[in-house]
Amino acid sequence: MVEVVITALRPKALEVEFIGSSASQVNAVRRSLLSDVPKLAIEDVEFHLGPIRDEVSGKDYDSSTSMFDEAVALRLGLLPIPTDLGQFRKTSECTCNGAGCTHCQMMFSVDKKGPCTVYAKDVVPLGDDSMAILEPEIPIVRLGARQALLAYATAKVGTAREHAKWQVAHAVGVSPRPHIKIHRNQGCTDACLKRAGAACPVNILEYSSGKLNVTDETQCILCWACEKSCEHGSVKVEPDTERFFLSFETDGSLTARESLRYALKDLKRRFEELREGVQALP
Repeated sequence: MVEVVITALRPKALEVEFIGSSASQVNAVRRSLLSDVPKLAIEDVEFHLGPIRDEVSGKDYDSSTSMFDEAVALRLGLLPIPTDLGQFRKTSECTCNGAGCTHCQMMFSVDKKGPCTVYAKDVVPLGDDSMAILEPEIPIVRLGARQALLAYATAKVGTAREHAKWQVAHAVGVSPRPHIKIHRNQGCTDACLKRAGAACPVNILEYSSGKLNVTDETQCILCWACEKSCEHGSVKVEPDTERFFLSFETDGSLTARESLRYALKDLKRRFEELREGVQALP
């Protein structure tokens, strides 16, 4: 039985410890977080072509920017959109059979005239203000005088297996829980222990009253600098083969808790499908 303990939790970041697991099991969770957690991202962008007239001033603007439309569309696709997986699903799994509906896509519009900078906050959701872009100050493109950007964008649900713009979790790291054992061997001097303590780059070893003490071994980065600094072998650093830390951040489209929960449920589903497939073999 694998035990999962949350050691640090924030809306967009999470660190958990897996107890009684193997490296391959934790790595499967890591890969699922990176590739299989779905989210909304802008997929299709329709740009207005031709002149654009400002109804207030009566001025005409050219429908162009300093960037190719493809580059602007790529930047729009990378904007983080809040995603409720209870409401949205992949187009291939929707009851509309791919026609497009409120359960598988979301529409946005951009209408800006230069000179100005177009920001993420200018990408406005149509019909639901709660779907506004999560990081409003992300710059997209600079418009010069007489330049304008008028476009409609469609966001759809996907996973990072299809494109990196659908990647929810970032900086996903796995490391074994470290264990630091200190036993003063024969010939080991105070200077040797002090040198080992000073070699620690994260400062978790303290020398006091002839002893070298560990303040928080969970902060050890397994660099073995302390072990190498003690030529008498009084300090040993060993990674635990059954306890692992996993940490990651999200872009905000889903919370860290939601992302981990989905990754674990999806892994369970896939392993169940594998088990049923194996059992069905003749």
